[in-house]
Amino acid sequence: MRPGNWQAGEWEQLIGGAVGEWAIAVHGGEEAVCIAHTPVANAVAAESGIWTREDFRGRGPAPAVVAAWAAREGRRKDVLFYRTSAGNRASRAVARTLGLTPLGWIWTVGAR
Repeated sequence: MRPGNWQAGEWEQLIGGAVGEWAIAVHGGEEAVCIAHTPVANAVAAESGIWTREDFRGRGPAPAVVAAWAAREGRRKDVLFYRTSAGNRASRAVARTLGLTPLGWIWTVGAR
């Protein structure tokens, strides 16, 4: 069942595999509670995007779903990334649980 924060068109692209590999944890046999997907990729690398329903955050599905995504996407790509921000404690906990190695920081330059 498509979560309300996913538009119908983007959900169809996800499920159909048009935007890369994905893994979903479900509750009750049909409700998606955690989704790992590929929002950015090129010929050799892919980045994981992760969404967890608010009432399931901190309950363990995200590391399992990201690991499942990595197992699938790792068959097609040589380099996998998991991006988070310094302030996103939940996402950083997923990275720690998976034993991921911090790579660096992304800095942006904006016009004033």
